Amino acid sequence: MSPALLRIGRQLVLVPIVALASYFLMAALPLTTEDESKRQVSPEVLASYRKDLGLGQPLGFLRPWQKLFAGQRLGTSAQGVTGDELLLKLSGSVGVGLVALVLALGWALAFALLRARWRRGRLSVLGDAIPAVAFGTPVFIPALLLAPAVVERGHLLPELCAALVISVWPGIFLGTLVADALETELARDYVRTALSKGLPPRAVLWRHVLPNVLPALLDAVGPVATALLAGSFAAERVFGLPYFGQLYVLAVLQKQVAVVVVATTVFASLLVVVGMAVEFVRLLVDPRAREART
Repeated sequence: MSPALLRIGRQLVLVPIVALASYFLMAALPLTTEDESKRQVSPEVLASYRKDLGLGQPLGFLRPWQKLFAGQRLGTSAQGVTGDELLLKLSGSVGVGLVALVLALGWALAFALLRARWRRGRLSVLGDAIPAVAFGTPVFIPALLLAPAVVERGHLLPELCAALVISVWPGIFLGTLVADALETELARDYVRTALSKGLPPRAVLWRHVLPNVLPALLDAVGPVATALLAGSFAAERVFGLPYFGQLYVLAVLQKQVAVVVVATTVFASLLVVVGMAVEFVRLLVDPRAREART
């Protein structure tokens, strides 16, 4: 079996594991917090939570999914969601994430080229300072700074601002990896050989160096996709976007346990889809992956 299929198989196994883990973790949570210790949960509400989670029932962990596929509203109140509403909110977050991914790739290319140029000059310290600032700044801080101006503007601006905010850290991260990979590849013998034969530096870069850098970039797409989706939770909350991240945060705060279980599993499934797409692209652009398959 090829390494690509093994990686995809490992990712697929994670989906049911995440589904079961989220179910039992939510089932173990108390219905009240310390601040609510004086409030007693009525037997009706307790029974509603137990029914919503299928506690005490055979194969009760399938109860949220049974309600989902039956078209029923997940959750114990009108604040729950149906499957169609969940997909609609997910599509909004995926749209923001795709725009953020394009912006992140732009940040990565720009930073990689700048870092390669700065490495030999007085500005080399910026090559380390910018990642330190980007990695150490939580997503919600720039989101909070932009939020007052965003609320007063057009319909699409909040989505664009959310994508911009969550794309900076992944873009700098990718740019750092690409810059290091470029430095390694440019020092190899085949680059000096190509240049000695009269090939223009730009042609050497695009035809020979970048194809060897792409595998390192693909290896980072999974963590970057996770960072983009996780960052969208905070950005959507700050900008008031009614998408998947907002739904997930509110479901946790309101203890809509069935919504949390299904949303967590959907989130894990989405990351698996991203991983499968990465493996497919790897087979297209990396000859070594195709050779390993055969």
